[in-house]
Amino acid sequence: MPEKQYLTLVHVVGSNFTREMKNLLPNARVVVEIAVQEILAKDGMNLVAGNWLKSLGSGLWEFRIGKNFKSVFSKSGISHPARMSNETILIRVFCAFEGQEILILGLYDKQRHGPGRQQDLAIQNARKALLQFKGIR
Repeated sequence: MPEKQYLTLVHVVGSNFTREMKNLLPNARVVVEIAVQEILAKDGMNLVAGNWLKSLGSGLWEFRIGKNFKSVFSKSGISHPARMSNETILIRVFCAFEGQEILILGLYDKQRHGPGRQQDLAIQNARKALLQFKGIR
């Protein structure tokens, strides 16, 4: 059986993804990178069948990185490093799918900020980044 093709990740200019990644602790950054590159890019829309991907409407999706570090490593097929603790993680990566590309539109640390107004604002900003990417104002 041929190896699965990875979708191309596109970091959209104007999104908060890079800035919010810098705000995460180093181990959490590693886990998010692995989740995006080895789970989202590999499985794409197939993640809808589980708890990993949720539609937010109008082409915007929420990639749900959660539970703990070990569950992310397990889903990605990568061994959890013994030196890394198994911390709880609850990160949302906002994205959209355009052909063979995944547009990375934002990141929200739900564990740190919780649900509510800040999360709604993060979703709103991701929608704005998507519209700007598509050239719609």
